Amino acid sequence: MARIVKVGAGGDEVDWHEALKDLRADDVLLLEPGFYELPQGIALTDITIKGMGRTPEDTTILGYVTVTGNSRYVTLENLCINTNTDHNSLFVPVETDGYVTMRNCIIKSVGTDTAAIAANGKITMEIYSTKIQNGSLSMFADADFRLEMNDSIIDYPSDEYCALALEGKGTAIINNSRVYGSTNTFTKSNVELDINNSQMDYIVLHGQTWMNLLNSRVLSTDDSCLYISDSCWCNIVSGKFNGGVYIDKEARIIMQNSVMSRLIAINEAKITMTGCTVTAHADFQDRVDADATRVSFSGDLDYEYFLAISGQAKLRGHDLVLNANQSGLLVRDDAQFNTNVLASDQKSLEIECNKKPNVKIYGLHWTAKRK
Repeated sequence: MARIVKVGAGGDEVDWHEALKDLRADDVLLLEPGFYELPQGIALTDITIKGMGRTPEDTTILGYVTVTGNSRYVTLENLCINTNTDHNSLFVPVETDGYVTMRNCIIKSVGTDTAAIAANGKITMEIYSTKIQNGSLSMFADADFRLEMNDSIIDYPSDEYCALALEGKGTAIINNSRVYGSTNTFTKSNVELDINNSQMDYIVLHGQTWMNLLNSRVLSTDDSCLYISDSCWCNIVSGKFNGGVYIDKEARIIMQNSVMSRLIAINEAKITMTGCTVTAHADFQDRVDADATRVSFSGDLDYEYFLAISGQAKLRGHDLVLNANQSGLLVRDDAQFNTNVLASDQKSLEIECNKKPNVKIYGLHWTAKRK
């Protein structure tokens, strides 16, 4: 039978260490505000722990928590786990087949390569209104997971390590959240990643990743703030990318109503774009196959070409807007560019090309030049 155990220093409350000695499955621990030390950590099985303070940090567990392999669930609410040793603040082992829920929590790590939250096994993890600091949220290679993160923050802007790392196989749903740092999948990942109304610093996708990104923003200004590789499939709607979108290998992309500074596609990537804007530079190389409808390609003085197509790349355009802004357009090698133009900042566009028959532009006068 489930028990409610009040823990604190009052007369009708149980002492912290006494409560731990008598833990039973399905217990609900209600912790009064204060600091609760766990220098050797604790393993939890079918337990709910709730802090009774006004804020999560009013009730702080100084130590680390492990979910046991036979646990069905662990629920943490309105408390802070502060790990000041090189342990995972919260660890889920490979034997687990259960649920972990965090509501209104703060999970603090020590800022090393040790993940703040590390999960293996078969796990459903629900994170609501929670902040993860100085460490990553990592689903490891043996994980079979469903992760749902709502109204939460991961604050780990490391140059060396991921903030949100998704290995193994599973589904991650990120809603109304902020990730300071990089969100990554890996070569052996088999992941569905849904990002909705959220902000990231970087997104790096490898392996077999299916990403749906809706009304979200990637804030880095680097050339590859969004990097998509391997056999990834992505559906992007109303995305904003402060830097560049870089696509390679056999990635497949559908992009609608999105804005990016730069777009670079290489190898055998396939891209379909509708209603998008590229503000500085677009480059299609190798055997890329691209289809663009009502897309605006613009340039700035930082790049020689606002649009470059090379190798055997093909770009088919429909109602494009071509704004050179004093930069050039390049079609070279065996690349093909076939489009009609809706508008341009040039009355006549000069195109650097070595095979004039490979360029077909309607709705705008153009001339070919050799460099």
